[in-house]
Amino acid sequence: ATVRHQPQTSAASSMPMRLSQAGSLGHRACRVARFRIVRCSSAVSKPVATDAQSATAKQEAGNKPETGLILDLGIPTLLPEWRKMFAPSTVVTDVTAGITVGCVAVPLSLAIAVASGVPPEVGLVSAAVAGVAGGLMGGTTLAITGPAAAISLLVCEAVQTHGLGTLPFITLACGGLQLAMGVARGGGITKYVPESVIAGFTTGIGVMILAGQLPKALDLTVPAGLNTVEVVQAVASGIGGTNPAALALALGVVGTMHAAPKLHPKIPSALVAVGGATAASQLLGLSATPIGALPSGLSAFTLCMPALPAAEALPSLCGTILLIYAMTSAETLLSCTALDRLRPTSYKHNPDQELIGQGVANMTAAAFAGMPVTAVIARSSLNIKLKAHSRLPSLVQSAFVFGSLALYSDVISAVPLSALAGVLISSGAGMLQPAELKTSLAEDKYNLGPYLVTTCGMLTMGMAEGIVLGCASSAAKHLVQQRLLAGGGDWVVQAAESRLKDPPPSPDTRKEA
Repeated sequence: ATVRHQPQTSAASSMPMRLSQAGSLGHRACRVARFRIVRCSSAVSKPVATDAQSATAKQEAGNKPETGLILDLGIPTLLPEWRKMFAPSTVVTDVTAGITVGCVAVPLSLAIAVASGVPPEVGLVSAAVAGVAGGLMGGTTLAITGPAAAISLLVCEAVQTHGLGTLPFITLACGGLQLAMGVARGGGITKYVPESVIAGFTTGIGVMILAGQLPKALDLTVPAGLNTVEVVQAVASGIGGTNPAALALALGVVGTMHAAPKLHPKIPSALVAVGGATAASQLLGLSATPIGALPSGLSAFTLCMPALPAAEALPSLCGTILLIYAMTSAETLLSCTALDRLRPTSYKHNPDQELIGQGVANMTAAAFAGMPVTAVIARSSLNIKLKAHSRLPSLVQSAFVFGSLALYSDVISAVPLSALAGVLISSGAGMLQPAELKTSLAEDKYNLGPYLVTTCGMLTMGMAEGIVLGCASSAAKHLVQQRLLAGGGDWVVQAAESRLKDPPPSPDTRKEA
């Protein structure tokens, strides 16, 4: 083979490789020789990155945290998500999933509103209007937004302390804080909350829900403002006045909600249980206390301007707002993280966008005199089980809740309170062993201490006090472990050195001695 070199005027002629003008290569040398032609510009040649280097550079650029405020509220990244809602291949499945989730959302929203000490229609209105805002603007594709059982007792305490008239302002303030934190990219702050404290909070809420619903399940009257221990004592002292019909309805709802999913996972167990209890109460003439009259038509969906509280009430009200804001945000971000693990989607879970979505949802609920809402794990996980693909089920379930209140308020008003108590008892029982407890104990068995401190503090002193004590005990545990680890490390090194200097005698050595 003959390789000929022709002089060129371009920069390629200055390459370090020089070839003879005429030369011959043997067959063996021809097989070994390898040439790579590099195309260079006439200007200064630049190194060409390989595909592997380009992929590595893109990965490193993607791993860098984004900075700056999200002033566009993340809408450009959500536009493809909104287009997917109308895909012909998935629209039927998504509509079916939304209707099924709506069947669960109606009784749960009613029960949570009653447990929160607010009118039942407040829960339905909040679920209807906030579900649309949270579904469109949230950071998780398959999440469902609505009233949450874990927040119901916080709302109840706020209503008892500051009055029902301040609830829209509390909801608006929580939404504003969430929106500001999301715009400032503060969604990752939840990772600093100890999992043991979150597990203790969840267990404490579960116990408090169980204790708080006992009087409604038994149709008993207890004084307001009692803590969990005092409520149990009051129920025990008045157990003789139990209404057998109310107790039977509550037990029937609890049993149905546990048995129905085992028959088929897509059965809306809450709707079946509450509907069956309502039908039994009406057909058999049972003496169970119903919800009562509700606004009919569109009168429940009325825009309102939250009233500003008095100046002297702001200090205590700010503490309540911060507590509800922190717990709703933590509940939302933890739930959405769990949902993203259950079924990842093309839109990766974004905690900053999630706070923006929940902030908009809470501010929308406040505009209709609603209550605080979160991304709820029970309805969202059901949405995943129903093979939903887009954000359309969130909008469909909101439309179902809206239609239920606007068209069937007379039917909803006949639902027995004991049946709603059974729904919350079932939900509260599911909180007694939270998933966060298993995770925290797997990491460190001594996380049991902050967990118990948080739970016991909530049950005996209050929710805010229990959470503060839990965080303090978690910090103290961490400091003690650091001190012990530092001291234990020195001891281990010294022991190792002593063993090296003076090793223990072997059995043969002892015999010789």
